[in-house]
Order: sequence, then C-alpha cells, then structure tokens
Amino acid sequence: MDDRAIDGIFLGCLDNLPPVSSKIVRIFTSSTFTDMSMERNALMEEVYPRIKDFCREKHGLEFQVVDMRWGVRDEATDDHMTTDLCMREIENCQRLSMGPNFVTFLGQKYGYRPIPTIIDGKEFRMIHDTLGLMSQDTSLLDRWYREDTNAVPSVFVLQPISSVLVNFNNKRAPKLQAADQATWWDTLDKLQKMLRKAANTLYISKRIDHDAMHNYMMSVTEREVINGILNVPNTRNHCLAYIRQINAVDMTNLKEVSKFIDTLGRTVDIEAQKLLTDLRDVRLPQKIELSNSVK
Repeated sequence: MDDRAIDGIFLGCLDNLPPVSSKIVRIFTSSTFTDMSMERNALMEEVYPRIKDFCREKHGLEFQVVDMRWGVRDEATDDHMTTDLCMREIENCQRLSMGPNFVTFLGQKYGYRPIPTIIDGKEFRMIHDTLGLMSQDTSLLDRWYREDTNAVPSVFVLQPISSVLVNFNNKRAPKLQAADQATWWDTLDKLQKMLRKAANTLYISKRIDHDAMHNYMMSVTEREVINGILNVPNTRNHCLAYIRQINAVDMTNLKEVSKFIDTLGRTVDIEAQKLLTDLRDVRLPQKIELSNSVK
C-alpha cells in the first residue's frame, strides 16, 4: 500500500482497501436439489468433516460450507429473497475464502426459474402493453406487482406472498396454509408464462436485448453459476465444476424422472433443457479450466 493510500485511511477514506488476509476456506455449493440430494447429503455427512479436519490439522485453516438447502427462512420465500440471499452468500465466499469459493454440481436438471422480484418501470409497461395487445388478462400482473415511485427511475416490485395470500405462512392453520401455498404455486406458473411470453415477443421485436429477455427465463442455478464462475476473472484457484449425466433415463416413471429432468406436465421441458445444455455444455467449458471440471 502506497503512502497516499495510507494518508487517505487516516483521513477517513476506506475505498480500495487491500483484502484482509484470511485463514478461511469457505465454499458455496450450487446445484438443483431433487437430483443431487443424495450427493449433497453424502458430502455433508462424509466428505466435509474430513476436509474440515484436514484444513485445520495440516494448514491451520477453518473450512466452511454454504449449502442453501439449510437455514433459508420461510420469510425469505415469502419476500422472494431466496435468490438474493444466494447471490450475497456467493459474494461472501468470494470475499472471505483464501482458496476455493464456489463448487457447482450440474446434472440434467436446469431447475427452478423464479420470476423477477423487481422490474424496471419502462420494461414493465412494455410487458403490460404487449400482453394487452395479445388479449391477455393482465389483472394477475397488476395484483402482484406494485409500482415503487420512490425509486428513480420507478420500478415494479413483486409483493410478499402473504400480503395477498394471508395464510401462506400460517402454520397454526395447516389446511388454510396448504390451500394458500397451492394457490401461490398455481399463480406463479401463470405469471411465469405471461412474463416469458411477453419478454420473448419484445426481444423478437428488438425492443429489449437478449440479457433483459433472458432475465425472465433464467434458473437460480444458472444465476449462481454466472456469479460464481462465468463472471469470475480467476477461476483456476477458486472454482470447481462436477458434471453428471445419466444415460438411458427411463421416461415411463414420470414422477421419478421429474426429480432428475425438467418436466412440463407429462413431457420433458424442452425450453429448460436447451437452456441447461447451453450453460453446461457451451458456456461453462469455455470459462473454467479443464483441470477444474470433472465429469
């Protein structure tokens, strides 16, 4: 650190400080859940304790694992904050870990695709108008997205689930809670289809760019991989990818198959599978070193 930076610290300027020397190895584990549950349980029970002992005994390091299956509050789901929590945890791992900080396990499932929690005001109005021209009922959109005029420029914010479905978190009334939760998942499905249809139409007409359109299509897992690997300058020392593909999947047992492959009704979700193929087989290999990827 040069003299000017040191003088700046004494004057209260805390920008551009060098990273604090860390004795922590903290990794974020990214995967879809239903297809990797056995692997993640085995890692938690058998592998991580051994790595923790190795780091402590051989190198005097503290080994930490972030697995977002554990400890996400119901309130985070209610406020649609789960994805933001994941992104913040990835940043924490990148900031704190002296070594590896991100590990992805990718199979044949693209995973959960949430709707945006915040939409730019201009973009929302274009979506709304586009759906109107398609003779689509926009009342569901109006019910769940409210304009925040305090933001400049204004944005539309997805409302907490319990602000509309008041029993969504009501564990004291299980039947009412189950009914509201079922209503939400049905509502989410309808909102997903509306937003994706409008976004795709706007992209084709060149009124929004590819990134803006893709924001309505993207899974949480892809967003994690983007922030954890694809946007990282140095992946060699910090990122690992494990790829698993199951050959000859039996499609006759749809309930079991849906744990491992994206399905839509009683068929394979072709759109989700194409998005996964692009992420897993094209963009990820272009970024991560061959030595850091295991198939």
